[in-house]
Amino acid sequence: MRARTPGSGAKDDEAVFLELFERTSARVYSYVRRHCDDAECDDVVSEVFLVAWRRLGDVPSDAVPWLLGTARHVVGNHWRSRDRRGRLETELRGVRQLATESDPAGLTVERAAMLAALATLGANDRELLLLVGWDGLDAAGVAQALGCSGTAARARLSRARRALESAFDRESTEPSVAPRWLLSEGN
Repeated sequence: MRARTPGSGAKDDEAVFLELFERTSARVYSYVRRHCDDAECDDVVSEVFLVAWRRLGDVPSDAVPWLLGTARHVVGNHWRSRDRRGRLETELRGVRQLATESDPAGLTVERAAMLAALATLGANDRELLLLVGWDGLDAAGVAQALGCSGTAARARLSRARRALESAFDRESTEPSVAPRWLLSEGN
């Protein structure tokens, strides 16, 4: 492969690229085919050769190893994109399910009651519950964050949950409908 020079014309680049594609595309396609579904192969191979076109001056004379390395990166990007898309689809299904199964007005009332109940607690109890509910810590994580023993953290957390449940029952129009993640003893 010759290096692309500023004086070389577009016609020369097209001829060089066409020769590269004809000489190597079957091997690149075979590589991609081993790593992707049939429906995805054409797109991935196209992307590999798009990179080759953009970096035509960087393609060495023995282009196959370079192209397969490029294909490896493109396939990896493709997998990550597919994984992100799958996670997003799962999250959207959950949101759709929540929207169809729950009453948004009821959730708003419940949220307001929970915030009012949290506001009635002391700062230490509120901090404990938010470390669990908001920050996702378990009792061991709370203990580490607060610099106390695991036993002390579990005891304090249990007391804070009981205080919240009591406050929530006073604030809520429906008794004991506090979110389970805050009242759960599993943490």
